[in-house]
This record gives sequence, structure tokens and C-alpha cells, in this order.
Amino acid sequence: MSRLQRVRERLGGCSVPPAEEADAAVLLALTAQREPELILTLRAAHMSTHPGEVAFPGGRRDPDDRDLVYTALRESHEEIALDPDCVEIVGALPGRTSRHGVRVCPVVAIVPAQVRLEPNRAELDEVYRIPLDYFLHRENLRIDRVLHQGRAKDVPWYPWGERQVWGLTAVMLIDLLDAVFDFHVELLR
Repeated sequence: MSRLQRVRERLGGCSVPPAEEADAAVLLALTAQREPELILTLRAAHMSTHPGEVAFPGGRRDPDDRDLVYTALRESHEEIALDPDCVEIVGALPGRTSRHGVRVCPVVAIVPAQVRLEPNRAELDEVYRIPLDYFLHRENLRIDRVLHQGRAKDVPWYPWGERQVWGLTAVMLIDLLDAVFDFHVELLR
């Protein structure tokens, strides 16, 4: 079974929660090819939140967004010029809350392999396509245990060139790997 068939099989029945259950939505977009790639972005250094961090495309829900899929698609179009008409929505993963208290819904999707993407320079410095297999190799995953407000917690991260995929982005990525590929990483939260 191909990786994308497995994504569809495992997540196809996972519905996206109602809009009021999240403050934001991100798109975990996989390219439709034999060796799928995951689309990630590098937030611009001048941004007020998460400057210079690797993240999924997406963002805050607007009051007039009809649902969280719409939020993820609208934000992805604004950030990386992803045409919503070429996106196959597969399902959603359980929501996560950021360290700033923002409830985020991860929407899983498949996009054409050669989809043209362009970073919106007002928000992003780059768009990455990272092979899904890179994240599936457990030896690439790092986990740091840190003290936060007097409690120990695990912070997962993946090195990627000069960058790191870490924090909430890495947690949602691990959620995807576990849900679809039985990755089984236990994080102290």
C-alpha cells in the first residue's frame, strides 16, 4: 500500500471539528507522488509571532470563515498561493493548543506533486517540500526535556539543514505519523 493510500485509509473518516472548537487551522499538505513530500514554510523574521520558525501553512480563523477547512485553505492561499481547487481534503487530526493558548486544528490534505507555490513575502521567507520519509526515520527525531512553569515536558524537533521543525509543528507532525504510520512516540506534555 502506498503512503498516500494509507493516509486516505487511516484519516478518511476523521471529520473536521466545528469552527468554534478552534482559533486557527493549519494545512498538513502532502504531495501526490510515489515519495510524498510535506509542505512547510519558514515564517518571516519580521513577524510578531514565531519569527523565523518552520511551520505549516495556515493561521487564525476569521469570524466569517464558514469552517476550519476554509480557514486552512484561505490561509494557505494567502501564504503560499496554494490554489484551493487543487487540494484534496482527507480529514483532520485532534486539535492542539499552542503555548500561547491558541487552539489549532490540523487539516490533512493531498496536493498535486508539481503544484506551484510562492511564499507571500509579507509573512514568509520560504516554502519547503520535505520528504515524508525523512520524518518517518526515527533517528532524525530529537526530543529535549525542558522545565516549563515548574513542570517537565518534552519538546520534539527535527533538524532540517540550518533549520529546525519543532514545537507545535513537530507535535502535530508526530500526531500525523502516529495516526497513519503507527509511529508511537510518547511525549511528556
